[in-house]
Amino acid sequence: MYLFLKSIVLLSMFILARGNIDINMNIENGLEGKEDLNIQCKSKDNDLGQHLLHINQIFHWSFGTRVIGKTLFFCSFQWENGHLLYFDVYDQKRDIELSGDCHWYIHKDGPCRYERYYN
Repeated sequence: MYLFLKSIVLLSMFILARGNIDINMNIENGLEGKEDLNIQCKSKDNDLGQHLLHINQIFHWSFGTRVIGKTLFFCSFQWENGHLLYFDVYDQKRDIELSGDCHWYIHKDGPCRYERYYN
C-alpha cells in the first residue's frame, strides 16, 4: 500500500510540474502622437524595472505560470503631460486560454491585445 501511495504522489507531482505554461510577453509603444512611453511592470515576486520605449519599440520578457495559485503581472504606463495608466497585462484567471505569445499595443485610449487564432 505504501508503494502505491508513493507512486500516486510522484505521478501527481509530475503532472503538476508539467502544467506550467511559458508566456512570452511583448508590450509595444503604439501611442498615436509618437510620444515616448515609460513603463514599469511587476508581479508579486518580480519588479522588471522602468523602461523607456520610443514609438514602435517593444519591451519583452518571459515567465512561467503557476499551477497552484495565480500568476499576475501589472504595469504602469506614463507618457506626455503626466498621463498615467495602470493595467494587468497578464492575469492567469482572465488569460488562462493564452499559451505562448501575448502582445499588447499601448494606445492613448488604453491597451489593446493582439490575438492570433489558429485553425
